[in-house]
Amino acid sequence: MKPILKSLSLFGICLSLSAASLFADVSIFSELKKSLEEKTKTFQMENGLRVLMMKREDSPTIAVYSKFLVGSADETPEIAGTAHLLEHMLFKGTKNIGTTDYEKEKPYLEQITVWGKRLDSLRIQELEMKSRGEEPSSEFKSRLEILQKRFSVLLELHRKFIISNEDNYIYSRNGGVGFNAYTSNDVTNYQILLPSNRLEIWAKLESDRLKNPILREYYTERDVVLEERRMRVENRGLGILREKYMDAAFSEEHPYRMPVIGYEKNLGFLDLEKTQTFFKKYYDPQRMVIAVVGSLDFDQTEKILRTYFGDLKKGTPQKQKKIPVGGFAGPKFVSVVHPSTPSKIIGFNKPAFPDPDDAVFSIIDTLLAEGDSGRLYKKLVIDEQIAQGVYCWNGDPGDRLSNLFSIYITNNQNADQKKVENLVQEELERLKTEPITSEELFKIKNQILAGYLRGLDDNGKLADVLSLYQLLYGDWKELLKGYEELDAVTPEDVQRVAKKYFVLENRTIAELNPPAKENTPSPK
Repeated sequence: MKPILKSLSLFGICLSLSAASLFADVSIFSELKKSLEEKTKTFQMENGLRVLMMKREDSPTIAVYSKFLVGSADETPEIAGTAHLLEHMLFKGTKNIGTTDYEKEKPYLEQITVWGKRLDSLRIQELEMKSRGEEPSSEFKSRLEILQKRFSVLLELHRKFIISNEDNYIYSRNGGVGFNAYTSNDVTNYQILLPSNRLEIWAKLESDRLKNPILREYYTERDVVLEERRMRVENRGLGILREKYMDAAFSEEHPYRMPVIGYEKNLGFLDLEKTQTFFKKYYDPQRMVIAVVGSLDFDQTEKILRTYFGDLKKGTPQKQKKIPVGGFAGPKFVSVVHPSTPSKIIGFNKPAFPDPDDAVFSIIDTLLAEGDSGRLYKKLVIDEQIAQGVYCWNGDPGDRLSNLFSIYITNNQNADQKKVENLVQEELERLKTEPITSEELFKIKNQILAGYLRGLDDNGKLADVLSLYQLLYGDWKELLKGYEELDAVTPEDVQRVAKKYFVLENRTIAELNPPAKENTPSPK
């Protein structure tokens, strides 16, 4: 057993689980846990900002991930999409970066704010008139057209001050790669991979981004995000289907109903000043975690980060939303017609981690859809040949609040939707009546851990997952606790969870069908 441990180092992973289970040998998992803890150090600044540092000496590089506890779950329907738009805007520079001369640029920015608000107001009035069946007067149209032209000229005059992607250029000159970001329902993340001796350059740029952000090009970027939504949602059947599915599956007060990218009806009118207020409210050091993983010195790294981020001002703590799973609200069904591949989503409401039932759903996820041996994959794709693919998502769409266990099926073109539904339900019923064997459970636990370890084969992946656990649960070690809970799952737990949650009263079904073909008359 000991030679296996050598090949399992989280700091140069080469995994083989053919001999025995990590879960089965407590000493191996304990040594693995100890190795992680010895190479990781955390500290918290007086302003609440938390930092996680992990030493990995396999290459002279570091991955730096900054996460903020802000996502679509922190929005209201009226400002849906703000967190994602703000992520875009924070790449537009600061008072010091992205501009040829901020003092000369400033008057233009002020005028853009004033005139942009007026233009939005007129456009909203126009939409309201049309919604009432009223035709805007020629005077109104003329006023709107003049304002649009003046605003376009103002934006063009402002462009002479813009230096696009200056931060990315600085990083590239210093060996940085992978400078990027993402927004989810739960968090907003910023990331980069750098040579180890370039941490201070990162700290200077990123602290400036938080202290002196300038949301330049706001109105043009808002249009970019609106087009992104059209491409990702309106033009893709699965995008529409998933949005309708979330809306049906969650109660009205649940924040996960809203899409990260926002709604088409309000994206084009997101207010600049409200977006600035959103930034001040949620980009708070108390809601922030920095993870640095790679070849580093703990003391030197801490000194640099305290120097640049220690003076960030903390705001008023925001209460964390707690949405219980609650009672089952009855079966729900939504249907979408779109010229895309026919698809189906079947989901069940469930609690989030660290509820122990979440670990059981991870077992069920792998049992049903992991690889060719997954029960649903085997039945729907291989045996019945009724689907092209099937996968499960435990924790759909996030982990901060109660969420969903979702089953996504891409059907074959002429598949019977009802048959697909019945076959899925048969497998779920089987979980209630036929206990999973100990051998099958043993294999699944190994699969999950092996897959996880293989996924942590570079600095970036480690920084991403560790910073997420530190942010959401207050301690990255909750990740290890989660795997201990997974190891404790029994065949009886799988049966119990299946009986409790896989019931019609807790089921949401969303299906996508292509438009019906019109019958064309035969030629005479």
